[in-house]
Amino acid sequence: MSDSNTFLGDLPELSYEIINYLKNDFSTLYSCILVNRLWCRLAIPLLWKNPFSNPTRNYSFIEIYLNNLNDDFKTKLNEYEIINISLFSKNIMFNYLKFLRYLNIEKFISSVEQWLADVASINTKSLYNSEQDFKDFRSLVLMSLFKIFIENEVNLDTLEIKTSSTNYNSDILELILKNQNFIHNVKNLKLHIDDNNDCANNYTSLYLS
Repeated sequence: MSDSNTFLGDLPELSYEIINYLKNDFSTLYSCILVNRLWCRLAIPLLWKNPFSNPTRNYSFIEIYLNNLNDDFKTKLNEYEIINISLFSKNIMFNYLKFLRYLNIEKFISSVEQWLADVASINTKSLYNSEQDFKDFRSLVLMSLFKIFIENEVNLDTLEIKTSSTNYNSDILELILKNQNFIHNVKNLKLHIDDNNDCANNYTSLYLS
């Protein structure tokens, strides 16, 4: 009986070792969530550690992040009649923001844009009255999400930034420069700087700060 109790006492640690071994296998980790509560609690942080690099190309996780928007931002998003308002009434089981450890700005922007494309493909309404409407909505989602990361003080191990001439990248950089506590605890800051890019000086300022 004592040997059995000892083995049962080791189960959480053994389960952690098994699931951690699968940390780069997103499909299997999704299956682990359904095994039991313990495996769910162990697998969720690994799935949400670096969601913007998810090879499954399933971007619906962005909708869960959007649940953290305050009422003003939710109202602004709803004005575009693109996102189903029921999205904001979903029952969220975890504080998924606290699991975020790796953030690549370029992949973040790309993931949001792909999610918007997916939303557009299944929404039967006329999503945008003009190309400018689309750009405004895309900018609103990108900046709203990034503000969520800042306001919730996500604890990043790695922040990766690449110089870009896009307004979205520049706007996010400006947010970071205004909220430098956001990167205060970042263990690994990766900057890919193009000396010919107009934003290079701003990125250098971020590095020196």
